[in-house]
Amino acid sequence: MKTHLLSFAVALTFMIPAAAQVASPPPGSAADSGYFQIVRPVAPHVWVLLQPKYQVQPDGNVTVIEQADGLVLVDAGGSAGSGRRIVELVRGISSKPVKAVIISQWHGDKPQGLTEILKAWPDARTIATAATAAHLRDPKTMNTPGVPDATANARYQALIGRIVDYMHKQALDAPSPEMRGHYEETARVIEQWALDMDGTLTIATKESFTDKLLIPDRAAPVEAMFLGRADTDGDAVVWLPKQRVLVTGETVIAPFPYGFGSYPSDWIGVLKKLRVLPFKVLVPGHGMPQTDRRQLDRIRAALEDVRRQVAPLVAKGLTLDQVKAQVDLTRQKQSFVGDDPWLGRWFDEFWATPIVTSAYHEAKGEPIEQSAH
Repeated sequence: MKTHLLSFAVALTFMIPAAAQVASPPPGSAADSGYFQIVRPVAPHVWVLLQPKYQVQPDGNVTVIEQADGLVLVDAGGSAGSGRRIVELVRGISSKPVKAVIISQWHGDKPQGLTEILKAWPDARTIATAATAAHLRDPKTMNTPGVPDATANARYQALIGRIVDYMHKQALDAPSPEMRGHYEETARVIEQWALDMDGTLTIATKESFTDKLLIPDRAAPVEAMFLGRADTDGDAVVWLPKQRVLVTGETVIAPFPYGFGSYPSDWIGVLKKLRVLPFKVLVPGHGMPQTDRRQLDRIRAALEDVRRQVAPLVAKGLTLDQVKAQVDLTRQKQSFVGDDPWLGRWFDEFWATPIVTSAYHEAKGEPIEQSAH
């Protein structure tokens, strides 16, 4: 099991105005922590459901695309509770049915609300790349079962409880009141996440594709594409040519990417392909919509830097621990998070350590492990 059990989201610098919540957040201690999604319009016929405040955020962004005969969603939220809120938010956007859901990758924050969405719209198509669809069918790579399982559910709830306890302990040991507040708020968010995860299932998509899948429409055609391995071995990106909106999944996220089980060389190639698309808005897998290529370029430069440092160390025969000790990502850290100690803490754990591990295995020609998180 990977060490990162949650997904983290942060508001990016570039904010598209006129965001509005179309549903009041449910009552609870996490209501003021940015945990509950809001709706942000990004282009004609296109909205994003996102968690607006950085904390521990177990949901990826969900993009809603309105076509003439229904709605297309990109991703489905990270839990049964999230899926139920997504249904409510989508109904606040349009009375049209959801006709299709495209899952951008198999990490749990993307598909685990799908069962609840299908309860509302059972005829919706469900779509993923072939690699992602295979992972969704494989219990070895998923945290939640495909059918109700009381034992598995209790085990996962206990795991989340241990994470809450860990956050409370970190709060007690925090070096400053600011950091203590971050840990305490994170504990409250994870307590809400535990409620949302209760009974959550992972189901496979009904359809898959290997290269490109089109959902035509006169006003808002959708092109789902597999451009290569990146954050996972099956990342899908979605291009809306009429709106010039690019939905990247976790190929681009903010404030920094996640490096677990990733493919550094291939990822660079995918970013090069994305950069030439004439997008006006980029919707990342986490974080606020972006209107330029700065984060895309920052991630590419970071990957190139890691590979440039790791390869010669591997050639000398150094072990993984020795490589980790010698690679210096100080400049990357400053570029992604500045002097923020809270973001810096997660940069080290979710980017620096795992991306060096991935680059090490790549340089040795070893397979990259794809496992549940």
